[in-house]
Order: sequence, then structure tokens, then C-alpha cells
Amino acid sequence: MEVIASRTKRRAELESKRTQNDSNHIKGVIVVKKVWKHLLSVALIVVFLTAATAGFAATKQITIGTSSPSGAWMILASALSKLMNDNIPDMNATPVPSPRGSIENVETIVNGEREMGFAMANVAEAVEKGTDPFTEPQESVRGWFSAHYGQWYLLVREDSGIKTFEDLKGKRIAIGLPGDGDETLNKTVFPLLGLNWEDFRPESSALSGAIDLVKQNQIDGISYIGAPRLAMFGELMMSKKMRFIEFTPEQLKTITDQVPYLVEREMPQSDFPQLAMNGDAAKVLTMNHVMLCSANVPDDDMYAYTKLFFENIETIHEANSAFSVITAENAVKGMPIRFHPGAIRYYQEIGVMK
Repeated sequence: MEVIASRTKRRAELESKRTQNDSNHIKGVIVVKKVWKHLLSVALIVVFLTAATAGFAATKQITIGTSSPSGAWMILASALSKLMNDNIPDMNATPVPSPRGSIENVETIVNGEREMGFAMANVAEAVEKGTDPFTEPQESVRGWFSAHYGQWYLLVREDSGIKTFEDLKGKRIAIGLPGDGDETLNKTVFPLLGLNWEDFRPESSALSGAIDLVKQNQIDGISYIGAPRLAMFGELMMSKKMRFIEFTPEQLKTITDQVPYLVEREMPQSDFPQLAMNGDAAKVLTMNHVMLCSANVPDDDMYAYTKLFFENIETIHEANSAFSVITAENAVKGMPIRFHPGAIRYYQEIGVMK
């Protein structure tokens, strides 16, 4: 009996050990499965993030600097952005306002914040030559195309007593913001005609602020570049009698001889019926608005953007009547800065540039 009891006890111990081993094996399998499941989850996350990152990297980010949120530059940049976004896969082109206009657009291209931006031709010339307000040529900025032009509006209150350019002496005139295209133009041209900065009282202001100052009789006049038939000037003349100050033929010759980016055109009285002028039309100086871009934009990309823009130029013309002057032929005229190689390739291909 003792032998049987001993064998029974031994068999029970072996069975218990076998059961324990089986349990440990099952637990091990479960642990291994959990580890593999975790590793698989991590792998899937890595794959997903890699794919997402690759998709984001493939998106082309183009930021276009303009000026005021409601100005012609913003209208043109918006039409351009839509054209690019609608026709280029993974493109995200965005127009942004620039309170300091031309200068801010150049600075943000130089520091890499933006890829494109508008500027007045006089600022573009300063970019190329490294003249005031720049201390050296900005090699990271290139030209893309000459766009529409702006007219130089030298407007004064009719009750200010100002009839000629010489009458500006001692008067308070708004001339733009420090370092912007308007101030740069005034600082360039006024001395050519014998009016130095200390001879009158310059008022630094954005155009919208300057118009408010005129309405409040706090300044005598304004000197700015703006689009032909600019609506805000028409609105001003509805409530305030204004006069356009015309340059004499001799003054016009002096200016255009020394400032070649200024072009003489004619402004008909019909543009602003309420504006006091000396006749049915007045000689007005105009300046090209130019689109600049970063030299770091790849040549092939710039070629594609240029081709897309001019092969769909009718959509740009539809955005604003002032843009009707934008053509491939005019795009290469009046650009005071070197063109981007990608743009040159397209212009040469269609025969508008040698």
C-alpha cells in the first residue's frame, strides 16, 4: 500500500509540474504575441508618418508678397495663386499683404520667408545696384516679369493754393512710408527739380492714412504711385476738391533723362472727372510694377510657372482691366534686375528675349 501511495504521490507531482510548464509556455506565447503586436503597431505608425511626411515634403509652398489687402498687387497675386493651385499638383501658392510694400517683399525674399513678391521698378533697381535703402546688391533676388504700371499722382487740395511743383515749398506733403517705393521715388525726383527734403514738410504715411489726412485738412497734398483710375482717389474727390500738379515739358525731360524707369504717358480728364487739371488730359509719369522671385527657386520650377502664367494670361486679364498690359512681350521690358534663369528659358523659347 505504501508503494502504491508513493507512486500516486509521484505521479501527482509530475502532473503538477507538467501543468506548470504548460502554463508557463502559454504565458510565454502570449507575451511574444503581445510584443509582436506592439512592434507591428509601431511599424505601421512609422510607415504612416513616413508617408505623411513624404506627402507634405512634396507640397510646393509659394508665398507671394503684395501690398495692401485690397490693392492691385493683391488682386494680381490672388489670380496667379489660383492659377498655380488649380494646375500644379501639390501646389500651395498663397498671396500675403505687406504693410511696407516693395521693401518688405524684397526683405522677405532675401531672408527666405517668401518665394515671390511685387516691387516698384525703382526699388528693384536699388536691389540690383545695392543703393539706398540697401547697402549692397541682393544676389538672392531675381526678376520674373514686368506687370502693369502705376501712375505718379501728385495731388493737392484745391484750397491749398498750390498750382505748380514749385509751390510745394513749405507745404506738408505725404510721401509714403520710410524706405518704401513711394518715398524712394520722391527722394529721387524732388531734388532733380530743385526741391530738397528740407524745403517742404514731408509726412510719412501709407496711402490710406494720407487720404484720411487730406480729408481732415491736416496735410496739403499727397505724392504716390497708384494704378490708373485708382478707386480710392475717385472716392476722395467725391468729398474733397483736388488738383493734379503737372510737370512742365522741361521738368519731364529732366526727370526721364535721369530716371529711365519712369515713362511718360497721358491721363485723360475722364479718368477723374472731378479732378482739377489744366486741360482735357495731363502728362503723367508712370512706373512699372515688377514681380520678383527668389534665386533659390529651381530653374525647372520657374520655367513651369512662367509657361503656365503666360499660356493662361487671359485669366489674369479678367481679374482687372489694368492687367491687360501684361503680356509676354511686355514682361521683358523695363525690368531693372536680372531675370531668373528659368524665366529666361521660357522667354527665349517663345522668342521675346534673345
